[in-house]
Amino acid sequence: MPEVVVRLKDSPDRWGLVELQGTVECPSSVTLQSAHIGDLHMDERGVPQLVIGHHLLSGKVQKLDKPFGVMERDGERGWRVCALVEEKYVFRTRPKPIIEKTGG
Repeated sequence: MPEVVVRLKDSPDRWGLVELQGTVECPSSVTLQSAHIGDLHMDERGVPQLVIGHHLLSGKVQKLDKPFGVMERDGERGWRVCALVEEKYVFRTRPKPIIEKTGG
């Protein structure tokens, strides 16, 4: 399963791990390293919702057994921990198409 570490908007030092079933495909001219893949939201019940294009994925939140740190290079001196990842958002179901209702 592909896993991607993401920074959560509500707090710059709060990060999460997104785990997807399947693959994420993009044009060969685009790298996934800094690409915008989709929007992650929590619904009113706390269920994570991932919107990718015209598709909606519903997932669940799992606490990691062992949290890990996100590190960045600190100049010439080495590395520093800039955030901790303590939970992951798991998306195992097939995406549902988002269909806009028209008036009438």
